[in-house]
Amino acid sequence: MRDKTAFVTGAATGIGKGLAEKLDREGWRVFAGYNRTPPNALIAACGPSMKAVRCTISDPQSVKEATTEIREALGGSPLDLLVNNAATTANGGGGMENVDLDSFHHLFEVNFWGALRVTQALLPELRKSPDPRIVMVGSPSQYLTIPLGAQYPISKVALAKMTEALRLELKPFGIQVTSLEPNGVATPMTSFPEQERIDLWKTFPEHLLGDYQRFWKYPGEVLGKASASFWSPEKFADVTYAKVICSKKMKPRYVLGPSAWILPTINRWASKSAQETIFEKMFRNS
Repeated sequence: MRDKTAFVTGAATGIGKGLAEKLDREGWRVFAGYNRTPPNALIAACGPSMKAVRCTISDPQSVKEATTEIREALGGSPLDLLVNNAATTANGGGGMENVDLDSFHHLFEVNFWGALRVTQALLPELRKSPDPRIVMVGSPSQYLTIPLGAQYPISKVALAKMTEALRLELKPFGIQVTSLEPNGVATPMTSFPEQERIDLWKTFPEHLLGDYQRFWKYPGEVLGKASASFWSPEKFADVTYAKVICSKKMKPRYVLGPSAWILPTINRWASKSAQETIFEKMFRNS
């Protein structure tokens, strides 16, 4: 029996690294995608069958080269699992009134177009598998309205709708697709460093800065308060492997992590006006 195969994008750190290591421990042949810096810590933690593949998902040529490298390494064998994990929050802070459109466009290029680009490139290899699966790593932030930090959630809302379309379209071909939404996992993306606060306020011109600081908190001040209860990427990978990757039939959506049920429940049952009141109280300066 051949080893199952997987490609995980954004595998150098955080959730991607945790999932790649878990798959490797479970005997999968893993292709670990990274952007620029080789994932030396991941390479050291995994067995010899794990292969690091440079794949800058916002660059069509890089995706093409990575696909060729994976296809040649597979040698005609199928790819069983694609985990579209790579994402960015870089330059994702600031208000809609003055958002830098080039930065916002780049964020979408990674978080939305990059995931679709990789999926299109590797679907021919997935179609060879008897049980092909695609996991799109979204975010429960899509259930929030985050003043001065809406760009990242907006891109993840788009990713979620695209995932729903892929799931339905590919279902007749036996390809399972799901959205995985990590809630409360300790990664570089959820560390909210002080420089991020500084960079956010720098996005505002002088004539707007004072008013926005008077009314709104830095989003990381609110979102980072629960960090003490965050799961490690390793724990998240263990749960994801058992509940998602090994499931016979993948659900349309998984929200996993501490208190994962809260945001989808609010989104489903609270009126839009009630949600607006909740989020305003969360992020407004008192």
